[in-house]
Amino acid sequence: MGWLFSGLFGSFFLSCLILMCSCSDGGDSGPLQAPNNLAADDSTAVAWLRYDEGLELAKSTDKYLLVYFTVDWCGYCKVMERETFQSPDAISLINEGFVAVKVNGDSQMELDINGRIITEKDLTRLEYHVSGYPTFWLLKSNADRIGDIRGYKPKEQFLDMLSYIKDGAYETITFEEYMNNGGRKGPQK
Repeated sequence: MGWLFSGLFGSFFLSCLILMCSCSDGGDSGPLQAPNNLAADDSTAVAWLRYDEGLELAKSTDKYLLVYFTVDWCGYCKVMERETFQSPDAISLINEGFVAVKVNGDSQMELDINGRIITEKDLTRLEYHVSGYPTFWLLKSNADRIGDIRGYKPKEQFLDMLSYIKDGAYETITFEEYMNNGGRKGPQK
């Protein structure tokens, strides 16, 4: 299927890239926190894990992975964390349908992926070729890559994109067709 959303959101991505470059708050909130160890059914926060931990959990639970690439200085990442990832419907959708993974693209924290040691920074740049933030990669439970979502997305649009994957619709129809059929809310009367 190629780049999952590139055709539909190509011009939107370009606009977001321009905005991302100009809207960093420049603040340093420190290193990413260690995994929060929340249960997958916790409804008060997204249960973010380290990449290596998330791979193992996805395999054992047969859930999709949502890999969130961020950096401390990313203004739009902070907006998504405040507006999207604090929303009860987003928390529920992500925790129920995905293993949520957060990767800091500037971090030298080492990950152990099946005996291969790699830093979060190298994973971001060398393995996933992330060049702007936020970037989200969606993976099957066996770590096969489905596609990426680049740049800031308003909450409703982001939740439709996640539902498109979670519902398995990406296997049979385009995202545009999914949205023409009502997206995650189904056909509208």
